[in-house]
Amino acid sequence: MTSPPGGGTSRRRPIAVPVTALVLSAALGVTAALGGFSDASNEPPKQLGPGAVVDQKQFLTKFVTTRTVFQPDEYGPGGKRFLEVELEVTNKGDETTGTGSPGPKGFFFAKGLLAMNPAIASDGGPIVNIADEGVPSRQLHPGMASTVVLRYELPEGQEPPEKVRFDVGTFEFQEQFTVSPGSWTLERDGEADDSPPKVVAQVTLPVEAPVEAPAERGEEG
Repeated sequence: MTSPPGGGTSRRRPIAVPVTALVLSAALGVTAALGGFSDASNEPPKQLGPGAVVDQKQFLTKFVTTRTVFQPDEYGPGGKRFLEVELEVTNKGDETTGTGSPGPKGFFFAKGLLAMNPAIASDGGPIVNIADEGVPSRQLHPGMASTVVLRYELPEGQEPPEKVRFDVGTFEFQEQFTVSPGSWTLERDGEADDSPPKVVAQVTLPVEAPVEAPAERGEEG
């Protein structure tokens, strides 16, 4: 066998690799090991207005109107002021569910109303009722469109806003390999357990002029 010129053994010349390339490669490896880059959605939420219909998968929700309501006191000259948000909600699921309460920590339907801006800090949050046929209820039956009213009591001295904006989320069905078939939960903006709920739409509603409601005669049920 012919030896290389100079009589020495053959050696592979080292290739210089920039330090920055090594650092970048290591960083990419760590990112891949941790599940990749941020998987949060880059798609901005839809910007909608009065009459908008949002498909929340478990529900089909139409944002009808927002108004201020004055409810006189039947025993005196005073009264209460409320901000009312009227929705038309169709339960697309197979089981009866409730109207619930808004916010990510709420429950049932209204949980998908993630936030309202400006927020109204009324005691206990809004009352969420179904007002069809004048009989208050809190049940949403499958396949039925129901008029749902969120009623926020305005604190004394606080003026009603000119408009409100809702951040709206959507639901997904989580199957369970147990006796229970599964349940509906808020869809999250990412794969991590602590990812925030995904905002699929922002609906802005102007607040209509005040109207007068009948005097309160008992707790709404």
